[in-house]
Amino acid sequence: MKLNIATFPVPLMANIVANLLESIVTANDLLPCTDITHFHSRAVPNINIRAYLLRILKFTPFTNEVFLSLLVYFDRISRIEKNFTVSSLNIHRLLITSIVVASKFTSDVFYPNARYAKVGGLPLCELNQLELEFLFLCNFELLVRLEDMQDYGNQLLAHAMTQPELQEEIHHYIIPSPTQSPILPPLVTRPDSALVTPAISSTVKPLVATYPLTPPTDATTEAPCPVDRSSLVARHQKHRSARSHPYAKPGVFTR
Repeated sequence: MKLNIATFPVPLMANIVANLLESIVTANDLLPCTDITHFHSRAVPNINIRAYLLRILKFTPFTNEVFLSLLVYFDRISRIEKNFTVSSLNIHRLLITSIVVASKFTSDVFYPNARYAKVGGLPLCELNQLELEFLFLCNFELLVRLEDMQDYGNQLLAHAMTQPELQEEIHHYIIPSPTQSPILPPLVTRPDSALVTPAISSTVKPLVATYPLTPPTDATTEAPCPVDRSSLVARHQKHRSARSHPYAKPGVFTR
């Protein structure tokens, strides 16, 4: 089974990640807590993991890459800090902080920390401190290779298939592996003897525009017009004399 990271619904991914983390937290809560970190709270928050993730996703939307990255970060921290365990006392602060870090690293569009703090239920100064602490725990290694991200996604999908409450929701989004024979609609023959799949050719729309982002290498482009410096200087002096400007340096427009 293969997870399509780009098209998999993010709310459904939140349910799968919450299910996984809840099982981990339930097991780790049985272990004695020997190391108190900045992420530990005095008492278990009233909101559960799934509701907390959906709240963050609703008010500060992000992509599936953020979910997969935070799982990778948790594993990296557990390898660096041997006594570090994810429990019900620190999972909420770890989630909001890792989402902030992963959103800033994986996306060009993210929100200010003040918004994340308000959504996560933390003071801004505390979230800023937790973000810095999280970076040190990760040793500032935030890059996740695409192969690793895909591997984590596939393992997450395999975990979801073992949960009866998630199987019905995700079976529409499973991509068969190359070793499995995909189930496709029957093929028909066009008059020109080209085999096509009716369901794919007629109903599926491209996810991105078909226009090229950059011209092909053999495309003919117009040569840039040469810049006439004298005309630029004359146009500038026509609207405002450069010599009268208080910050103008002598000789700038007279060369």
